[in-house]
Amino acid sequence: MKLRNWVTLAGVAAGVGIVAKSFLPQRCALDTWDDEPLKLTETNAQESPEVLDLPDVEVTFLRCGTASVPQWVAVRGGLLAPVDIAHSAVLVRHPKATFLYDTGLCADVHAYLANQSFLFRKTLANFVFEQSLSSHLKSPGLERGTIDFALLSHLHWDHVSGIPDIPGVPLRVNRVEYEAARLGLLDAYHGLTRHLMGDNPLELFDCAGPAYEGFRSSYDLFGDGSIVLVPLPGHTAGNTGMFINRANGPRLFLLGDAAWVAANYLRPATMHPLIWNAVSSDDATGRQTLIQLHHFALAHPEIPLIAMHDGAMQRQFMRTEHSRRNVVEQKQ
Repeated sequence: MKLRNWVTLAGVAAGVGIVAKSFLPQRCALDTWDDEPLKLTETNAQESPEVLDLPDVEVTFLRCGTASVPQWVAVRGGLLAPVDIAHSAVLVRHPKATFLYDTGLCADVHAYLANQSFLFRKTLANFVFEQSLSSHLKSPGLERGTIDFALLSHLHWDHVSGIPDIPGVPLRVNRVEYEAARLGLLDAYHGLTRHLMGDNPLELFDCAGPAYEGFRSSYDLFGDGSIVLVPLPGHTAGNTGMFINRANGPRLFLLGDAAWVAANYLRPATMHPLIWNAVSSDDATGRQTLIQLHHFALAHPEIPLIAMHDGAMQRQFMRTEHSRRNVVEQKQ
């Protein structure tokens, strides 16, 4: 066999090996961390909030669409079983404001996606549309005008896609996220994110407060310890998580897209490399964030950590939330 043929054969074999390896389980390295769950100290966290000092806060996931993907797509080393990737907004009713965390999908989302490439529409934008944000907001007891602002975990198109249904509502964005997005993300995919954000007023915030629950900095949204934002970078430069601390229910930690599903931080493991590399702005930082979430989850099994695409966790939370609300109503 000629040398050229041997080289070609070796190249093909190496390529097949690399592809095969990408489907094998691979946990993020934990060498830089202790095996013990993360311990909170005065130097790395504020005191956990006292329930008696907190307000009642109602939390509702508004599911707008779903994509079903094999588990190996969402979690490296996963199986063929289907996983629900949700497109949701979170409605938060706080005594000081009613606001959204991310925005789900608007009624005209397919019109905004129409000029995208066939590959984009059949991969990243491939979902079953279920209910628009505007339809959710027409539910009894909530009119569109009562939304005070929308807090965006980050500026990927699928987290700002409900904004056309809430024209004029202020958008609150981590300053780090917005400044990084101006360098390319806002104009990617023919300016998709910029078009979806429209002319809504923009309000930037800084996570410049003290370390909180082991995360390096924070921003206390209302100054009462009930809504605390923390940076979870890697997926994007300013991906922002949100702690919800309340008197009328369990604490909750929303992750934006620091993970897609719970298995990402429980193993911990990234998505399949083809997806992870396509949607992550910083591989090393994203892995470090997953490791931090892994240790936080071990230390706080009582706190649900819910990613914004984790359809199973969102359904589970809402079942528990409805049961809790029914019990409260029966006692009244």
